[in-house]
Amino acid sequence: MRLFIYSLQREITQIISDHLSNEGHLCLTFDEQSHLYSTIKDLKKHPDLLILDFRVFNHDTFNIFSYFERFEIKLPVLFYNDPCLTRTTLAEHWKSQIDFLQGCYIDFDEEKYMPLFKSLQKLIESKEFKPYIALLQEPQPVPQEFIRDKYTLDYLQYNKDDSILNFKERNNLSNSLFYLLSILQKNKGISLSLKDIAELYKKDDKKITVESLRVLISKLKKAIRTDRDCNFLINKELDRYRFVKYKN
Repeated sequence: MRLFIYSLQREITQIISDHLSNEGHLCLTFDEQSHLYSTIKDLKKHPDLLILDFRVFNHDTFNIFSYFERFEIKLPVLFYNDPCLTRTTLAEHWKSQIDFLQGCYIDFDEEKYMPLFKSLQKLIESKEFKPYIALLQEPQPVPQEFIRDKYTLDYLQYNKDDSILNFKERNNLSNSLFYLLSILQKNKGISLSLKDIAELYKKDDKKITVESLRVLISKLKKAIRTDRDCNFLINKELDRYRFVKYKN
């Protein structure tokens, strides 16, 4: 495919270009946003996909979708660092966003694009690359001195890290058990089947069988039961597991 790529982080632009070029795509990068849009406007044959930094999208000053529609430019747009707020993959999120925002005026063949989307997702979510991409980072904890409302402060104190690090140190927990515990804690309040948990491992490029997970959860629940200072539990209902914090 022929791809145009632009990011406010120039090095990110080049890394994405290198990655997709190695897979046989023809990539053209841009250093200036105005040059990108003027080039697209003047072309008779547009690229197959525009890969953009989410931060360049501004509804008030410049709406790229309205701009393309005005000039009858039928070009799918993907925001590589679009915060994915739903429980889905980035590739599926990009596909649904194109369908929702541009489906009325472009003919989008998802079977053609999904292999590229999945390849780009793998790069974006890789441990080596993700920490340097804007908008994908988890927020830092808000300092308590910034919070004056008592109820807000009580809520944040109740919902902080749940002391899993202290639990690990007290019980000399193995890395494999702590990794499982951290996954359950990140999905606090959500009932997960063993297959669901295995899929979360897979997203971090880790492989584990359902049988191995069953053994690890059994060991983890035993460690929790014997720790008097533990403030959480792993609740099991109908072969689904849920992290529950029950005391401060």
